[in-house]
Amino acid sequence: MILRVAGVVVSARKEGNCLHCMKYCLQKLSEMGFDILLINFYDYNILPCSHCNYECYAFEIRGREERCPINDDVPRIYGMLEGADAIIFAIPNYGGHVPALYRAWDMRVAHIPGKTDFARRYEDFERDYLKKILGFIVIGNLASGADMMLHELLYDFYNLPRIPEVLLLQSTEFGRSSLKGDLIEEEAVRKRLDVFINAILRILKQRGQ
Repeated sequence: MILRVAGVVVSARKEGNCLHCMKYCLQKLSEMGFDILLINFYDYNILPCSHCNYECYAFEIRGREERCPINDDVPRIYGMLEGADAIIFAIPNYGGHVPALYRAWDMRVAHIPGKTDFARRYEDFERDYLKKILGFIVIGNLASGADMMLHELLYDFYNLPRIPEVLLLQSTEFGRSSLKGDLIEEEAVRKRLDVFINAILRILKQRGQ
């Protein structure tokens, strides 16, 4: 069976370090025989929770299902990820926090409409999404709060048996500015990405996939 790996890029800009590093990883995985899927959040409309009446909890509050009033691409992206066997993210560090784009996604994705109640919805969410996330590529410097961001990023996984693999790429290590988006040109960066890919492969092997 051919496994599908989805690479999700979370950045405010269309092309930068996150996209280049993710493309490198997916290309390597494709050469190994994996089916790959690239999702760049830049290309989608992702909105945060706002102006609602807790429709996602309507079953618990009012005894009926109600649709989320926000009309964006979050359900569509989630549907694409449900078909993946593994998910890896590439995320920039913004001042010690995950990007607002990721926070908006993270808030919304656990409350996809169409499930009967939150307890059952979370079981599906854990199986179909959280447990598939095998790794994060984080672009950011410790001096800019990347360690604080990592704590924030991994909080969703505290009750799962495995924490995703994390690769932190600091532009300062390579004497470059992350603003230029050219970290992938460094051989040392590509070697670190190779190690990250091997870690993902080990996880898949341990799972029998």
